[in-house]
Amino acid sequence: MKVRLVMGKIARWCLVLGLLAGGMSLHAQDEDDFEEMSEDTACVPANLQTAYDAYKTDDLAPNQLDIWYDYGREPHKIARYENKPEKYRQAIPYFWKVIVNDDTGRFKIVYGKLVECYLGLNEPDSALIVAYRGLAKYPDYITLHYHAGIIQKTLGKVKCAIPHYEALVNSNPDDKSTLLNYLTNLAQLYYAAEDERCLEVQRRVIDLDPENVEAASLLVRMTEFFGGDAMEAMEDAYNTDPTNIQNARRFGRAAYEAGEYDKAIQAYTSVLEQDPANTEALRYIARSYEGKEQFANALKNYKAVLDLEAEDLNVMCSIASVYARTRDFTTARAYVRRVQRIDASFGWSYMVMGEIYENSVAKCSDERDKRGYTYDDKLVFQLAQDEYRKAARDPNVAASASLRVKQLEPFVPTKADLHMHSNRTDINDSCYSWISQ
Repeated sequence: MKVRLVMGKIARWCLVLGLLAGGMSLHAQDEDDFEEMSEDTACVPANLQTAYDAYKTDDLAPNQLDIWYDYGREPHKIARYENKPEKYRQAIPYFWKVIVNDDTGRFKIVYGKLVECYLGLNEPDSALIVAYRGLAKYPDYITLHYHAGIIQKTLGKVKCAIPHYEALVNSNPDDKSTLLNYLTNLAQLYYAAEDERCLEVQRRVIDLDPENVEAASLLVRMTEFFGGDAMEAMEDAYNTDPTNIQNARRFGRAAYEAGEYDKAIQAYTSVLEQDPANTEALRYIARSYEGKEQFANALKNYKAVLDLEAEDLNVMCSIASVYARTRDFTTARAYVRRVQRIDASFGWSYMVMGEIYENSVAKCSDERDKRGYTYDDKLVFQLAQDEYRKAARDPNVAASASLRVKQLEPFVPTKADLHMHSNRTDINDSCYSWISQ
């Protein structure tokens, strides 16, 4: 919306209200009156005339407006810069005298100062009356849009605040931080009003402030709310500036969780280019390669994490799990034991050890011509179940460990199996020779 259109809407509001028609109170009409108005007109106080209109006179000395302005400006300045809000009360009648008698436009600035007086006295209703009277006369006066927008936003009148922030944004301020502030507020107001225009404005926010992680997060939430592709929003933010670590991290993590491993690798590689020691990037690259079953690359990146953080137990367990998937069970077990030497209570290490035993059964049974599990296979399943029981002592993995114990119950030796094999517990199958090493 162009500035002039916004101003026109505000001018129409004021015309509908009759502007200066009505009583002398400096407060808006009762709430019941607002309910009968349209949504637009309800934003403007129903009565904009005040008791101060009695100061209107046609018989002014040539410099009278300047005198009143000076009388108001001094206490206003003291109140503002010396933190003496009571001085605002002193300035108010003089500023009103200027407003009701100025037909030249020379004292447009007084509207903004009078709004500040009422805000300093915590009287937002009166401040709005001043703001909308000023906007009726000077519809392109950005200072009054600024005040009216903040007041309406603070009062929770989202749709009433929107046209003022539209005017502020369309005024194209030269200062980047000022424009960013206006855009940020406008995007949030659109979002609160469930207006899809918030997406376009929030993209402008990110363009101006690509380091702002919260802004990127908000765009994702907005996109999801309107049924869009949140991943696409994060990818756009990343592509706007691939050197932005925060956006790359956010997109990389989301891509990984969505199973878009190549995109995750690309994003986190960008992070490493800026920060070679970023262990989060190394972890997610390793996990992504693991998801692609490129195990050599996964191990390379996991081990790069250990070069930086030698006692990262989670990464050691991840390495063990990868070795188990490549059926290098001896090396996998060595990493588990390394974890347990550091922290014997770390439940995930027992979970991984259980997986190692299960993967071993899968390998050995696959290599046989005869289908089905042997007694030795069942003994190895028993070892896996024992590991899951140990894992269940750790609250962090207790639920999944207990579930795995239950799931393995049909595969471990029964009493009949033990009886048939003379209660043998040693594993004789050479395929499992690594277990006794």
